[in-house]
Amino acid sequence: MAKYLVFMDLDGTLLKDHKHISKRTKETIARLQKNDVMFYISTGRMYELAKITQRMLPGVKMVTSNGAVFDGINGREVTKFGGDTVEAAYRITQENKLPMMLFTPEKAYFTEKVPDFIAKNAGNFDESFGYDEINNLTQLRAVEDKITNGVVLSRGDLSELDLAREKLAETKLLRVSSSNPTNIEMIPLNTDKGTAVKQIQAEQNVDSDHTFVFGDGMNDVGMMQEAKMSVAMGNAQPEVKEIANYVTDTNENDGLAMFLEQYFQKKVENKN
Repeated sequence: MAKYLVFMDLDGTLLKDHKHISKRTKETIARLQKNDVMFYISTGRMYELAKITQRMLPGVKMVTSNGAVFDGINGREVTKFGGDTVEAAYRITQENKLPMMLFTPEKAYFTEKVPDFIAKNAGNFDESFGYDEINNLTQLRAVEDKITNGVVLSRGDLSELDLAREKLAETKLLRVSSSNPTNIEMIPLNTDKGTAVKQIQAEQNVDSDHTFVFGDGMNDVGMMQEAKMSVAMGNAQPEVKEIANYVTDTNENDGLAMFLEQYFQKKVENKN
């Protein structure tokens, strides 16, 4: 069988309730790995946090921080924001005291404290994972050269989030996206999950015809554009379903495993 790549978003795609992978999905991945199918977690989560899921799936590699940190052929590849970008994001989010999380590959920082369950549901955090709080520009400047990506969270007023999104985009210092309607994903310029997928395809000599991408949020669109088998989950945002070439069942109903099982079963049947 030809070599394939599979890129899987985490929250709302591979995972159930942000933590668990079904037995069926684990077994499907393990079975296909034996047939030259390479799997990558592809998430907005920071590298160390994504490792929690990676440990459940032996042999699976990672694209994290929305493409800013990923496993390349020569080791971990890292793209950073730069101080000007981090400080601009801080000033904009402080106008309405919007909570902002900033990430290095190993550590998370908060600018405004929010309940852990809200951060967890943003898809970038876990209540068991430590973080430091940033209270002023002096503290921010001590870590700003390490930051790879970030996320801005809504406290409920989406108009404030929309205004922040507009101002962040106007800086032309970073790329903005979202994993759900109540956050803003901030990514380095010219970087997203799609740029990581494209580089991995080149390194592994696998074209888009042999690439699967599974996702549910707008931050998955970039990588969907690099794959013939771009698959939106049944629970995906409507805009994502329109862009994807296929729609499968929800994450709660093992939509990812279901699609892969059906695709490769057809490959076997066609050979016979």
